[in-house]
Amino acid sequence: MEESFLAFASSFDPPAVDRATDRYAPWALLGTKAYFVAQDNDTTSEAVTSTGRTVKVTFCLADPPGISYFCVHSPDFQREDFLMEPQVLSSSKNLVLLRVAFTVGPQRNSSHTEFFVYKAGRGNPPSLTPIPNTPAITINSPHPNVCVMPFDDDDGESFLLADLCMTRPRSTYKLHVFSSKTGGWTTTPLQLQIPPGRVFQEDLPSPYIDKVIDLGGGVVGWVDLWRGIVRCNVFDDNPVLSFIPIPILDPNPKRQGDPRPVRDVACYNGFIRFIELDIRVKNVPVYKKTTRKMTKDLDTVDIIYDSELLFHDDDGGNPVEHYLADDGWKLRSCYRHASWDYWCKWHIVDIDEVLVDNPNHYVLLPHLWDAQAGRSTLRNMYSAYPVLGMDGDDVVYLMSKVEYHDKNAWMVGVHLRKKTVEVVVPVSSERARLFKQSVITCEFSEYLNAAPSTRAKEVAKGAPNGAQNCHLSSDSSITPNNLIAAANVAIGKHS
Repeated sequence: MEESFLAFASSFDPPAVDRATDRYAPWALLGTKAYFVAQDNDTTSEAVTSTGRTVKVTFCLADPPGISYFCVHSPDFQREDFLMEPQVLSSSKNLVLLRVAFTVGPQRNSSHTEFFVYKAGRGNPPSLTPIPNTPAITINSPHPNVCVMPFDDDDGESFLLADLCMTRPRSTYKLHVFSSKTGGWTTTPLQLQIPPGRVFQEDLPSPYIDKVIDLGGGVVGWVDLWRGIVRCNVFDDNPVLSFIPIPILDPNPKRQGDPRPVRDVACYNGFIRFIELDIRVKNVPVYKKTTRKMTKDLDTVDIIYDSELLFHDDDGGNPVEHYLADDGWKLRSCYRHASWDYWCKWHIVDIDEVLVDNPNHYVLLPHLWDAQAGRSTLRNMYSAYPVLGMDGDDVVYLMSKVEYHDKNAWMVGVHLRKKTVEVVVPVSSERARLFKQSVITCEFSEYLNAAPSTRAKEVAKGAPNGAQNCHLSSDSSITPNNLIAAANVAIGKHS
């Protein structure tokens, strides 16, 4: 109870955000839990809830890898009117899906959950749209697997919501879809298409989804970071569920615990990228060293035994116990196109290979200096929660701290190909304590600008599309090596 209260209290104290220019960045790292602070800016939008009260949403956006946040506020609501902090569930292009749980709904003495879609419009004020008649299974789920997807035929004005619910362990689902064009929900029962061969139940997805990603072309990926990705084109009249498995983490073959501290999956230009932070530990022996007693020991003891006078062990003898200590980490990554049936190795980086050579990073964080190594390294920091960005660069961002329980944290960007620290940004907040800051990547920030950025235009042109078309071609001269070489260009991997 105490932890829950402290977590709620921290939601009234948002961190500072920093932007280099007035222009919003092409993408953002957004905290998934709201703050209860009354802030208004050019991102603010409002909607009317089912109880007739107004709710406002404001985003405070930092340049990545700084962590952005959002606020939910209104003079119509008090703190006790919220069952928990409102959440961001997913984002695609200019859209953000939010979930708000109220203590009282349209019917008295009953809690109520509502969903809202925030829409950033290029040169137009943002909007906030309430979603009506949400299915009970979606409302009541403690971990809803809902995502928002824009229609491609009307410049992002219309959208779909899709919620994939497992109705029978590992294989049977119901897909609930809401269309803003019709204003209604449809439900379709689906069976997971299991790959041929002998497949164990424990290798198939669990009911608990860690994140939802846009795989492009109307295809959504529901990600179980321990097991794999359930994918479905939610715009199809006859949708089909298929499965992409993810490699098993060697120290955890039973796939227990929360995978988010060590794994992430993202999709960029049609290519799925997977990153794993393999945190190493070592057994450290503890020796009980005995030495002979002396007359000065009479100051603190009443009895001295003969054995304490005649025998001693300066070498420490055998260890009496062991404890586990941090021994660095290794980043392993791989990638694939959604149409492939294999993963390709991307980059493997050990902590001792990472070069920390920017003097500004050392000034910002003196703890990077490793006296034993005689240079700055990342070994003096605890790192977790790897995050892949949305710009296609070979950079993974790690939330890192000097002290595990400290609220002071940094997002450290490690360039996988160069094996260097590219950026160190402070992201201190109460939510960073115990690594409880949950974030998602999103690009709606780009749509808040009046005109597209140069980089956004280049991405939209899709230079990597040739790699995708190459793979889908029926030309017999295309070989797996050709495809991998083209894919390396598409995801930004260079030799």
